[in-house]
Amino acid sequence: DIVVSGINFGPNMGDDVTYSGTISAAFEGALLNVPSIAFSALIGENFSFDPCARFAVELVRTVLSRPRNAGIVLNVNFPVSKFKGVKVTRLGKRVYVEGIIERLDPRGRKYYWIGGEPPVWSHTEGSDFAAVDDGFISITPLHLDLTHIDSLSILRELEPALSDAAIRS
Repeated sequence: DIVVSGINFGPNMGDDVTYSGTISAAFEGALLNVPSIAFSALIGENFSFDPCARFAVELVRTVLSRPRNAGIVLNVNFPVSKFKGVKVTRLGKRVYVEGIIERLDPRGRKYYWIGGEPPVWSHTEGSDFAAVDDGFISITPLHLDLTHIDSLSILRELEPALSDAAIRS
């Protein structure tokens, strides 16, 4: 068994993975202990899903032929250009330059529209964006545990005082 999500029409890199439906579908597979892969492609002039799909088939065959931790989701992003190869990457960092526009819905309630400008990414070596920007397919292993381990000990020192405050509340 395997869960394959995508190929999404547009990238899912860096910080954007936290609100991607394509990534979420793959994480649902991981929650069910099924190996999962999310595929996304940058879109541009002369774009075609064909080479992306051919590579996706090969990656799925490779993943199915080897034992793997089903809790790890592979996030794959394809460049627009002809593929120069594959790079295993970490998540990059998106630089938010778009403005936030306040609007009203049909019922008169406020909502906020986050820009519409093309994303700007930090070209950090080893990141998913750098790989894709350089013409490589990016494969980033993701997992659901978002716990910041280094903060646990610091916060545990505060537990007694915070517990007292909680009891008094």
